[in-house]
Amino acid sequence: MPDADKQKTTDSGVPLITMGDTATCVVLVVDDDEAARLMTSITLEQSGFQVIEAADCASARARFAERKPDIVLLDVLLPDGDGFSLCRELLNDPRGHDLPIAMVTGLGDIESIHHAYESGATDFITKPVSWGSLPYRLQFILRAKKAFHDVSVSEGKTRALLAGIPDMILRIDRDGHVIDMQVGAYTHEMDHWVNYDDVSGEGHLPAPVYRILAPHIRRVFAGQSEQLVEFDWSPLQGKMRTWEARIMLREQQEVVMVIRDITQRKHQEAELRLWAKVFEGSNEAIMILDAKLCIVLVNKTYEKMMGFSAADVLGVDAAQVGASQHPRGFFRNLIAVLNERGAWLGELTNQRKNGETFPSWFSISRVLGSDGQVENYIAIFTDISERKKSRERLDFLAHHDSLTELPNRTLLNDRLEMAINTAKRRQEKIGVLFIDLDRFKNINDSLGHSAGDQILRETAQRLKKVIRNDDTVARLGGDEFVVLLPRVNDERDLAEVAIKVREELLKPHILEDMPLHLSPSIGIAIYPEDGDSPSALIKNADAAMYLAKEKGRNNYQFYTPLLNSRTLDRLKLEYDLRLALDLGQFELHYQPQIDATKQQLYGAEALIRWRHPERGLVPPNDFIPLAEEIGLIIPIGGWVIAEAARQITRWQAEGHKQMVVSVNISALQFHQPGFLSEVQAIMDAAGAQPQSLELELTESMLMSDMDASIHELQLFRDLGYRIAIDDFGTGFSCLNYLRRLPVNILKIDQSFVRDMQSDEASLAIVSYIIRLAQSLGMDTIAEGVETSNEMTLLVNEGCRLMQGYHFSKALPPAQFDAWLAQWSAR
Repeated sequence: MPDADKQKTTDSGVPLITMGDTATCVVLVVDDDEAARLMTSITLEQSGFQVIEAADCASARARFAERKPDIVLLDVLLPDGDGFSLCRELLNDPRGHDLPIAMVTGLGDIESIHHAYESGATDFITKPVSWGSLPYRLQFILRAKKAFHDVSVSEGKTRALLAGIPDMILRIDRDGHVIDMQVGAYTHEMDHWVNYDDVSGEGHLPAPVYRILAPHIRRVFAGQSEQLVEFDWSPLQGKMRTWEARIMLREQQEVVMVIRDITQRKHQEAELRLWAKVFEGSNEAIMILDAKLCIVLVNKTYEKMMGFSAADVLGVDAAQVGASQHPRGFFRNLIAVLNERGAWLGELTNQRKNGETFPSWFSISRVLGSDGQVENYIAIFTDISERKKSRERLDFLAHHDSLTELPNRTLLNDRLEMAINTAKRRQEKIGVLFIDLDRFKNINDSLGHSAGDQILRETAQRLKKVIRNDDTVARLGGDEFVVLLPRVNDERDLAEVAIKVREELLKPHILEDMPLHLSPSIGIAIYPEDGDSPSALIKNADAAMYLAKEKGRNNYQFYTPLLNSRTLDRLKLEYDLRLALDLGQFELHYQPQIDATKQQLYGAEALIRWRHPERGLVPPNDFIPLAEEIGLIIPIGGWVIAEAARQITRWQAEGHKQMVVSVNISALQFHQPGFLSEVQAIMDAAGAQPQSLELELTESMLMSDMDASIHELQLFRDLGYRIAIDDFGTGFSCLNYLRRLPVNILKIDQSFVRDMQSDEASLAIVSYIIRLAQSLGMDTIAEGVETSNEMTLLVNEGCRLMQGYHFSKALPPAQFDAWLAQWSAR
């Protein structure tokens, strides 16, 4: 036979199971997870195994009864039982006596492993399963089973022939009587193994032992093959011991039974199986080296991590390979520490088979023999590349903004502190620019946060373009940026930088092929004149930025001491605003809305006022933007709707059945989940009808998600609410969407009304809005009507609804009632 056709064997002559041998091997896969069964079946069938499947204990028993498998992969957690019990059941079946079973589970604790082996399991495989190594694991189990069986058979036959072995050999007749007993090493326990009848003098096995062995003795007499039985029994009072009984037919009326104490062997086998599982199942790579630091064994994780097979590295000098990745003498010092302390922990650079190097965390231990000399070294290591990258990323994020990757406030403060210390020694100046994007909030409200994020990233890149290499650009949050300029001469240098920044940020942003223009407001503070600490310089530059906004935005301003009082005033205003709702300081004023063609009251617009105990009556323009900025606009807006609903109910009870009250809705209110339900609940609680409330919204707040806005507005319209578009014509008007919006009224902004008599363009816009509304079946209402000429012109253009000082300013409810009575009496 050619060498290629010879069957490979071990040194002891036991045939090795190769991938080609698996075609006759049947694997029963028991798992309630269909995906896990499918992956297992595909993996094993591709390696040549025959696979049968079961999803629970019942179907596993049925498959086992139909066809005895060669090996079982058994999940611990099953719908109708547990794998430990099923394992014992299969092994207790005569057909499954020597069946190898591997438990498959995600339970990784030692107690569960012991439980599996106590149930009789041969092996233990943890989830997630290593699919690449699974076929080889099964081959190993089958090969071990075959080798163990062959050895056991040979051992049994040999012991039956030899009389001088250290076992007990008993001859048993059909009735279970002990005919003869030959003892070896257990002579001192002879009296415990045979009990003699006081009358007949016949010897027989102890009752507990006979109850266990009797069925197997009967099988041998019935012509079945020899029986190998393992059982636990204590011949003396004390610790239970494990025994192995091999029963063979000697002649027609007699069997031979060889008994051996296998307690120690079972403990050793359990420990070996446990350590083998730990070795192969470890998520860390393990190398075992000899005393000369040559590799003698590696686990599967090593092969996977390094790319080398075990055959590639056996016998390789690990120290010599490692020394090529580290400075000379490093490994010499490592070995010296290892031999002195017995262990070494640290980071080493490793190299895979493909040449890639990576950082590894090593734990190396020394193993001494009985003579105190080094026998082996055990090296356990893991790839810490991702861990180091994650740590570096975390370190980066701790000091940088995640969106723009600019330095954050923490890193800015550190650099500013260093710059101040340097400038102090060198008698130099430092400049701090605080930059805020004007009306950036409108971008988020109208186009969404993704568009806002894009603009912030582009802004960061533009700022980095206009500064020097040793300058710092940081983002504090939102649309606030800070530029730190060390080593400046005077204000002119800072002004030049501010101008460059402004020109760069004025360039349009392109969003979905649409140019979007933003402008910056820039505040400037100088060390040491405007502060000698990071917090003081940033705070004062921030105050200067607010001055730039007050002066019309899109400019830069230097800090002056007067700004400190303004900053404190804003902080005090914010604090008072947070208390105003709880203290009941808000009130609604109502401005009449007139049908000028009929000279009748149409409705009223509810306008919020804040009656501050010190500042007096605060107009909405002074606190609504702040309320939106700090998130109070939602509870304030809810209060406005509730108060308006109560007032509507009172007026309708007084006879004004057709009166409509309009309220302004913020973008945050409109886009919050459940807004419609909240409004409906408020109206129901007040007993007000939906058709008596008109919601005023701006064009920009609808543009962030127009389709969703149309859907939401339609739900309001279906319930009877009226919808008005406020300040129409001042925002980004998309006529394609306008025709789909379920809107009742377009409100003409007062800026057009005010200029329409002197500016033909304003009059043309007013006329266009009126005609557009009429063509779409909508009404128009003109704001800011102050003279009879304006009223007449609007009526002639076709606008019948209007409001303004020509009729009345916004009034508290009591004054509104008095005005209404006077108006009705005209």
